[in-house]
Amino acid sequence: MKSTSKSSSKRRPGALSTLVIALLMASGSVLAAPAAVPQKPAQPLVMLAHQQLLEGNLAGAQSVLREAGAKGQGGTRALAEQAFLEDAYGRHMRARQFYDALKGSDQQAVIAVPSAVNLTALARFEQARIAFADIQKSSPSPQVQAYAGLWRLWLGARTASDAGLTPEAAKARVQKLARSIKPATAEQRALVALYQGKTDSSAVLAEIDALQVPEATKRDLRTEVGLFAGAYLDYVRQDHQGALRIYQLALEQSRPAAMERQLLIQTSRALQLSSR
Repeated sequence: MKSTSKSSSKRRPGALSTLVIALLMASGSVLAAPAAVPQKPAQPLVMLAHQQLLEGNLAGAQSVLREAGAKGQGGTRALAEQAFLEDAYGRHMRARQFYDALKGSDQQAVIAVPSAVNLTALARFEQARIAFADIQKSSPSPQVQAYAGLWRLWLGARTASDAGLTPEAAKARVQKLARSIKPATAEQRALVALYQGKTDSSAVLAEIDALQVPEATKRDLRTEVGLFAGAYLDYVRQDHQGALRIYQLALEQSRPAAMERQLLIQTSRALQLSSR
């Protein structure tokens, strides 16, 4: 496992954290916009708001977006940023209104992953499953394809639990989904191996520790891994205390703009309430 991490880190200078995914989507270099609807360059203030969001300054991002609107630098890109901001605040229904308004716009590709995550946060699991399946099939980025596949694993584990499947049936469901994923990074490979029953959560976290990347990137990756590995323990293994420990560790290190943060909050609270 350790040699995999080293070779992966040599191949790429930094792991693709959720915050980086958001930044790449913003620049259009992860999910290419439909050819029939060319993207327009974002206005400077809107990009400043995006940077504020990535840095965790939600109030600052909101202030800059208001300024952008007042100065005529709004448009569809500003609406996309407002959707991201609403999700970061946990206002998922309001964010959904922005995502729905942007369907078919020049921001369709930019919002694809955050919109699918939003559907998950709203417990619209079937809609989310369809959205992630489409991203996994159509994204030009292998890393984003695998990331969407991990969300499908999360959904498969969660819905198996909701359906009252036995641990054996839940394992069979997620193992089938895991076979459709082509992981592109060391941590993705470790997560897929976890859902296939070939490793454990400590080995997944060890993969991140072994990466030769900045500590801030490791924090983002621990947030991502915390949700997916915790879900395996929670919904498949039914090790609720182990899942809660991973959720809480991930939450402690998560940034406000991390796409997994709101689901981490929801799932950890649900476990805490059920254990009382």
